[in-house]
Amino acid sequence: MKKLLIFATGLLLMAISFQVQGQTYKTRDGYVYFNPNKDQDHKDYAAATKEGTGVLRVETAEVAFLVQMKTFHFNNALLEEHFNENYLHSDKYPNATYKGKLIGFTKDMLTKDGVYNLTSEGQVTMHGVTKDFKSPVKLTVSGKTATFECEFKIKAEDYKIDIPGIVKPKLADFTPLKANIKFQLN
Repeated sequence: MKKLLIFATGLLLMAISFQVQGQTYKTRDGYVYFNPNKDQDHKDYAAATKEGTGVLRVETAEVAFLVQMKTFHFNNALLEEHFNENYLHSDKYPNATYKGKLIGFTKDMLTKDGVYNLTSEGQVTMHGVTKDFKSPVKLTVSGKTATFECEFKIKAEDYKIDIPGIVKPKLADFTPLKANIKFQLN
């Protein structure tokens, strides 16, 4: 009887905790791609990761996203090494993060299939620098999947990322990034 009472109390506490926190979705396979080449048809310096971690708090429309710098992969191992050691200093600054809110988001959007245009506002921290961030976001709900897509540009010098003079002429002033984050809905 005592074990049953402890078990029931535990379930009650979990239920209360869930109601207080609201619904939260998590993913560990967010996709981020960037191509800093001046000519976007060239992929010489492009890289991608499929290992971004995301969290969506439905009740508050808060979102957070983390990418470990060493999970970006290039077509060239030497470029990957330079990216981590010389440009992003990934041992010292291992992650890029985003924390913010989805403006225009409602929990009802997750209950029916559709495409919704939102805005995300918050802060990006990368290479030890935090900057305000605002970007359009497309939310696509299909079945039990909610996919957030975002495209934006960053400037390396805004994040104190030094690019060597020999490489700089090959790179765009602003690097386009694409993020695709899928959450499996209950």
